[in-house]
Amino acid sequence: MTADLTQLRHLIDDIDDRLLDLLVERIAVAERVAAFKRATGIAVRLPDRIEAVKARCAERGAAHGLDPAYVRDIWSRIIEETCRFEERLIGAPA
Repeated sequence: MTADLTQLRHLIDDIDDRLLDLLVERIAVAERVAAFKRATGIAVRLPDRIEAVKARCAERGAAHGLDPAYVRDIWSRIIEETCRFEERLIGAPA
């Protein structure tokens, strides 16, 4: 039984590593977004876009059996950190 649990934990560790890789990839794209926003004068925080992303992800999560509030909470944190990253790059106050 312990071997089974160890294997399952390794699977979770692998998933966690992939999630982290995707977050790093998301931040790399956000760096390009920040450069575009800086060049065009677009604000970092666009409330309509933020809400649309959270709603899309919550709906998609719900379709897979996840609690939409849970998904919204996760994406709120991801988006907040991404906005802070963009603000640092652009030089705007956080």
